[in-house]
Amino acid sequence: MELNTTPGPDHTPIEFCQVCWEIVNADLGNLFSELWENKLDLERLNYGVITLIPKVKETNTIKQYRPICLLNVSFKIITKALMLRVEDCLGRIINDCQTTFLKNRNIMDGVLSLHEILHDTKIRGKDGIVLKLYFEKAYDKISWDFLF
Repeated sequence: MELNTTPGPDHTPIEFCQVCWEIVNADLGNLFSELWENKLDLERLNYGVITLIPKVKETNTIKQYRPICLLNVSFKIITKALMLRVEDCLGRIINDCQTTFLKNRNIMDGVLSLHEILHDTKIRGKDGIVLKLYFEKAYDKISWDFLF
């Protein structure tokens, strides 16, 4: 797991678990056992605090912030362990069109595919339509009054 990251709501950095492994490994082992037995109350672990990190010194607009979600370190360890267990089969069960966030796939694959399709369409003299969806302002559409 990445070191020197911001701790979550439990205020525990991952370095604490590494340095004090002899102390915390039994507790984490119990969490995994409870998860395996379907007895773990995930609601107490599966929550985060969303905060905004400024991208520049003088911030004037919301675009100058980067949102991050801070999670409990025990939840991060559980999700990392589960991810490592299913990582090898994800490439077989997730469609090839999903080109990011998976091992051995690259975000540029989508760009290269689009380039090849456009090139082939032009060579064959065919008509086509390109649709680009722009999601930057998707969160601006949330009714914040409803959430609070």
